[in-house]
Amino acid sequence: MNLLRRHIGRRVAGVGVGVALLVLGLEAPAFAAPAVSGVAPGSGPTNCVVVITGTGFTDFPKAQQTLTFVGPAAGVGDDVAVATWARNSATEILATVPALAPGTTYTVQLTDPTGGTAGGTFLSTTGAGGCAPTITSFAPECGTKGTVVNITGTNLLAPDLGGGEVAFSPYSPTEIAADTVPDVSSPTALSVIVPDTAADGKLVVTTFSAATGGQVFSTDLFLVPPPDCVAAAPHARSITLKLKDKLTAKGAVKSTETTPFTACVATVPVKIQRKVSGHWKTIAKTTTSDTGAYSKKIKNKKGKYRSIAVKTTVATDEVCLKAKSPVRTH
Repeated sequence: MNLLRRHIGRRVAGVGVGVALLVLGLEAPAFAAPAVSGVAPGSGPTNCVVVITGTGFTDFPKAQQTLTFVGPAAGVGDDVAVATWARNSATEILATVPALAPGTTYTVQLTDPTGGTAGGTFLSTTGAGGCAPTITSFAPECGTKGTVVNITGTNLLAPDLGGGEVAFSPYSPTEIAADTVPDVSSPTALSVIVPDTAADGKLVVTTFSAATGGQVFSTDLFLVPPPDCVAAAPHARSITLKLKDKLTAKGAVKSTETTPFTACVATVPVKIQRKVSGHWKTIAKTTTSDTGAYSKKIKNKKGKYRSIAVKTTVATDEVCLKAKSPVRTH
C-alpha cells in the first residue's frame, strides 16, 4: 500500500471511531493529530539512531501507529519496523533509520487514527553524516574487572536501540563489555562493566557500522592495575571544636594518618550543629584555611554543639572521610 492510501485509510478509521461513539450517544474524544517538529541528528546512514521530537506521540497505543520517513515525491516513503522505534514520552521517540535512498532528504511522520503531520528533516547518507558516535569522557579512567565505567558522548545507541558495543583493549571478543543491569543506555551515556581480560588501552564504541563511520576510539587510555593505578584508599581525619567569646566556633581539621594527607585538610567544608529537640541541626557552614583551621561566628545560644568535616573526594579521586568533633556545651 502506498503512503498516501495508508494515511487516508487511517483517517477513515478515525472518522469511523467518532461516528460509532456518536451512535452510542457518547462524545468523541478530542485528539489532535501527532506532529513531528525535529529529528536529531539531521543526517546519517541506514541503522543510524535518531531522536524525534514533537507532540501527541502517546495519544494512541503504539499498535495503532506507523512511523514513516517520507520522501520528497508523493507515495515515496519507508516505514520504520515496529521493533526499531520506541516512545520515550509524549514528545520524544527513538528510532532506527530504515534503508533510504542516499542523498535524499526525508521528513518524518507519526500517523495514528487521527492522521499525522510530517516534520523535521533527515538527509540519508552513505557515510556517517551527523550520526558518527563521539566519546566526550569516561570515568573512572582506571579499574579492575567488574568496575562500572560511565561513558558520555553523542550518538551512542546501536540499531536495536540498546547501547553501542563497547570494547576494551586488546579488542578480542572477550573484551566486549557487558551493560550494567538495569541497562541505562541513552544517546549521550553508556554504563558498562570492565571485562576480566581488559588491558591498558583506548575504549572503542561501535554503533551502526565501523565501515561507514559508526565507530569511535576514546582519546584517553583506560588503565588496568597493577601497576598503572591503585584503587584510592579512604583518608581518616579529625576535627576539633572550641566555643569562644560571644559566640565563635573555632577548631581545626587534621589528618590522622602516619603520613598526613594534607589534601583532606585544606579548604574542607565544615558544618556547625546545635542539638535542638533531640536532633542535630546545622546552624552555620564554613570552610577551613590551607592549614585546616576554621572560625565562624554563630548565634549566642545555650546548648550542645559539634562540628562536622563533610566527606569529600578531592581531585586525585582520594576520599576524605567524614569527621565529627567532641560535643561542647555552651
